Amino acid sequence: MENTTTAAVAVPVRLLNRWRRMDVRSMATIHVQDMALAGGYFVVFWLLAELNLRSFGELQVAAFASAWPVIAVAGCTGVLLRRARPLTMAWLCGSAAVAFVLAGHSGAFVLAFEFFFSLVLFGSPRASQLAARSAWVLAVLLLVAAFTVSRSAAATVTAAVIAVVTLLTPVEWAGNLRKANQLAASESARADAVQDAARQRLLAERSSHDLALERERQHMARELHDVISARLSAIALQSGAALHMATPTATAPSTVLLRRIRAESVAGLDELNAMIRLLHTGAAPESTGELEDLAELVGAYRSAGRDVRLENSLPGGGAHLPPPVQTALYRIAAEALVNAAKHAPGQPVEIVVSLAHGGGPSRGPGRGDEVLLVVSNPLPNSAPGTADSTPDGTVDGTADSTADGTAAGPGSGTGIPSMHFRAAHAGGSITAGAAGEQWKVLLRLPNPSEVDPS
Repeated sequence: MENTTTAAVAVPVRLLNRWRRMDVRSMATIHVQDMALAGGYFVVFWLLAELNLRSFGELQVAAFASAWPVIAVAGCTGVLLRRARPLTMAWLCGSAAVAFVLAGHSGAFVLAFEFFFSLVLFGSPRASQLAARSAWVLAVLLLVAAFTVSRSAAATVTAAVIAVVTLLTPVEWAGNLRKANQLAASESARADAVQDAARQRLLAERSSHDLALERERQHMARELHDVISARLSAIALQSGAALHMATPTATAPSTVLLRRIRAESVAGLDELNAMIRLLHTGAAPESTGELEDLAELVGAYRSAGRDVRLENSLPGGGAHLPPPVQTALYRIAAEALVNAAKHAPGQPVEIVVSLAHGGGPSRGPGRGDEVLLVVSNPLPNSAPGTADSTPDGTVDGTADSTADGTAAGPGSGTGIPSMHFRAAHAGGSITAGAAGEQWKVLLRLPNPSEVDPS
């Protein structure tokens, strides 16, 4: 008797030891619902034992009957692992169900139900199919055995009810749940596939759009190279030839004008070639223009008869400023000169570049929070403050004009927006509009020497 008791207790203990050696990942997948279900099963087993609601009395073994708490713990442990380890659950619940039969405990029906339900629902496809077939085979065998042993219709009907409740019901229930889960997973995969196909179509459309843009850039580059570049090259060549045939006096107005025309055409040709390279490669080059070039630009306007005054109080003429800041100052000043040539022909233009502290005066040589550029000119008498203005008071575009201030065509409508873009790109701000009887362009850029490196 002592050996039998030891053997009865050893099986659940070995199963518990095997459960302890399971990896932490399996433990992490234990659901709260399974924990609650396992606890409820143990309470049911305890109530059945306390109320002495026994079955299989003729098969009862005293050793197993006294060890029912250990058997119950093993079965509840299997319930905990039904999602993470369905096969381990099958071994634990199946062994505990057999042990309960030998103990005469009615908990064998509960564990049998859980055995087939969990294995069909959470097991692998092969295990699920095998469990379902086994349930039907066991149900038939149970009916045959009940009728053979008892030869009684009542016993056979009782066995049939037990087989339906314990074996067939969990199999059908779990099978329907498994099919529903598979259908939901299939619909989710289908939705993911539809989304992936939509993303692929979007990428294809973007690629097609990018290809069309690339072709358009190539077409524009060819047109610029074949038409505009050819004309600028002709102007440069003809002005160079005219210089050779001009009077030898270097200071003659015609000679100075021809040199200026040649210089401007060569510079325009260089910038046009840079734009053509941009259209070919798609990589934006660094904008050109330095503060030291501003004096030369002003000289070109003066040589053309325009009254332009330049005052640059920056230390070293602003040569220490980073290229983006110098480019913004030069380009915006050049754009303002073009606008003045179109909208206020014959009016004097004043350009002032300086340092300021918070919009006020400078704190000393080389000190200041901001770099200021102010380009101002009197408004034309014909329409003071309103000539070619947009509703917000800014000039409506620029004109294609020459250095002598004569407009070569209507404005393109991009002058003031281009100024704003360059100012924002350099981290500053710009205002352009009428101030009394003056038209003023005010650009504020942060002084890089005053910016915190962090």
